[in-house]
Amino acid sequence: MAQESSQNFIHEYVVKALNENGFDKLAPEAQKEYLPQFVAQAEQRIGAVLLPMLNEEAANAFMELSKKNNVTADDWWKFWNENIPDFAGVVKKTLDEFTKEIKQAFTM
Repeated sequence: MAQESSQNFIHEYVVKALNENGFDKLAPEAQKEYLPQFVAQAEQRIGAVLLPMLNEEAANAFMELSKKNNVTADDWWKFWNENIPDFAGVVKKTLDEFTKEIKQAFTM
């Protein structure tokens, strides 16, 4: 996972979780409308878990990086890997919890 960009990994993970719960049976227009919302929700949850884990130095580096206009998803992925112990594990755990919520939502 460390080699993949965060955006692609998160998108693929969310698509897989959604499709396992019937999302692929929705009309293509509905999929186009809802998929970005699910991906954004996953990204927000990951951010909410990761930010409190930053030490003061990393938090300052985060602020500096967020001010730059030309930061790529790969730049962020590198930042998180360098500043969060077991970053991949934290992301996986967060996405696994999100997947459980997706499953619950689709079974209602």
